[in-house]
Amino acid sequence: MDHLDDLVDLYEYRVEDLLQGRTPKGGKQALLRLRQLLIQSRLPGPLAKRFRQADARFRAQRRALAPEAQAPVELPAIAVPEEPEPPPPEASPLAALALKVWRLQVERDVKARLEALLAGRREELRLIHAFLDNFALYRETPGFKRDFNLSRFVPTRPIPSLSDTLMDLDDPKVAQALVVDFLETARELPKLLPLPPEETRTYVRRFLNRLLEWEGAYNLPPKPDLPALRRALEEARRLGAGEKEVAQLEERLRKAAQEARRRELLLEEEKGRFRVALEKVVALLSLLPTPQGETPWPRVPEPGQEEEGLLTLRLAPGPVALGPLTLTLSHAGGTWYLGLEGEDHPLEDTLVLPWEDLEVWAVRENDLLHLRLEARSGLRLYELLAEGRLLAYLLHPGKDYAYLRLLRGLSARLKGEFQAQAFGPALAEKYRKAPEEALQDFARKGLELTLKRLGQADPLPLLQEVGQALGLEAEAQTLGQALREYLGRRPPTRETLGGEVHFLALTPEPQALKVDQHVLSVRLKEDAVYLGQAGEVPRRLKDLLVYRLGGKALVLAREGRRLAYTLLPLP
Repeated sequence: MDHLDDLVDLYEYRVEDLLQGRTPKGGKQALLRLRQLLIQSRLPGPLAKRFRQADARFRAQRRALAPEAQAPVELPAIAVPEEPEPPPPEASPLAALALKVWRLQVERDVKARLEALLAGRREELRLIHAFLDNFALYRETPGFKRDFNLSRFVPTRPIPSLSDTLMDLDDPKVAQALVVDFLETARELPKLLPLPPEETRTYVRRFLNRLLEWEGAYNLPPKPDLPALRRALEEARRLGAGEKEVAQLEERLRKAAQEARRRELLLEEEKGRFRVALEKVVALLSLLPTPQGETPWPRVPEPGQEEEGLLTLRLAPGPVALGPLTLTLSHAGGTWYLGLEGEDHPLEDTLVLPWEDLEVWAVRENDLLHLRLEARSGLRLYELLAEGRLLAYLLHPGKDYAYLRLLRGLSARLKGEFQAQAFGPALAEKYRKAPEEALQDFARKGLELTLKRLGQADPLPLLQEVGQALGLEAEAQTLGQALREYLGRRPPTRETLGGEVHFLALTPEPQALKVDQHVLSVRLKEDAVYLGQAGEVPRRLKDLLVYRLGGKALVLAREGRRLAYTLLPLP
């Protein structure tokens, strides 16, 4: 009931913005989505009446803005039953398990990003700390739940200085905990506010912008009172003060003016640095689960259903098969234990056990246990697979190697040397004649160089420009989105790779790899791995290989004696 009350308040608030000539929070599309949600909800009588009144004003405004020659657009009629609101369903145990898996992924993802966050002046970490401080105070104020535009938010806690000894932000554990706390706070926003999940990023960005607009955020010295000094100087001259006294006042005014200029320059410099940090902090929200962020929810099968490296079961003593492993579950003294290679480990909420170059993740919710095999925290296999997904585009020969030509054109454009005729279809003839291994090495080096030149910039606008010059607009859009995902989802996870990641332990004996309707032979010979189908020359797999199978691409990654692979549809 309270949740619906807040949603109706939000709808009235947005309609009022529209009537006053202001753009509603989130735009008109967000207003229409909220309206549709309320239409479909079972509003009790008082709320239904308020909603109908606000909606009548909205529809009247729409009719007034419609051109006279055109019939006014009629919005759907509202039919709100007078039934009481049913209680919300409890979160399912599988959803709770997925949330715990997501938290494990976040801890690992944040740990992989710590090196960049701990470098330099640590603006991102300091800004996150200021956000958490100010948000914790603001959420206790009476108007918090209805201040969706943050119009009543007044920052009170400044950004901590780099030398603040109480912060200890150079400690990786402190930094990791701070970022995880930030992500958890952002994930909880739709529960604290009647805020659509898709608007989480917008709310956080608005909050941080309000913080950076406040001069007190930067811990600068007080601004000199130049008007007061000017008035004192004018008064001294008017009263005929001595030359020495006037000279002293003039010197004070000159020094105060210099200090004010220095302060303004320092303020602009600080604002610029923290504006850059703001974008990096907002980019961290991509780690949130969809639809708040860009990370797919972890796959948790139903109890008793096993998938590749994934298993959910009810707690019961005995052996448990998980991929190539046999684990054991035991119960003693009121505690459950998970056994791996003869050693028992207490099983509480979450447990991560290393095994060779993989990890066993165990997540428990009451009597349900979810087990999954993941790549070790080094993530090398997943990183290679993510790179291989891009290589599958670049090595695709369609439209005269369109994607590889686009990448090379983007690289030249970033260097300022792009000429469309140099990357036309004639270039593809060289690619057709090159051996597959040499062409893959060439594409990998080109990708590495392009990403280095690109830095933190968005690849899509420049790729669209190159694509238009080459007559490959659709391919440029596809490649741009793929590059965006690759850059925005580091480190990658099983879910961001599409979920279908398989593992194989390499042995000196030939092994059959069944993929769709194809059977490939994999063999470890000394330190080299060879892969191929019957009747063809085997290809050598170093650390990464893209192998075409009909209309799909098999991406294989190797680290030591562990092989990971995934099958992708060709573009």
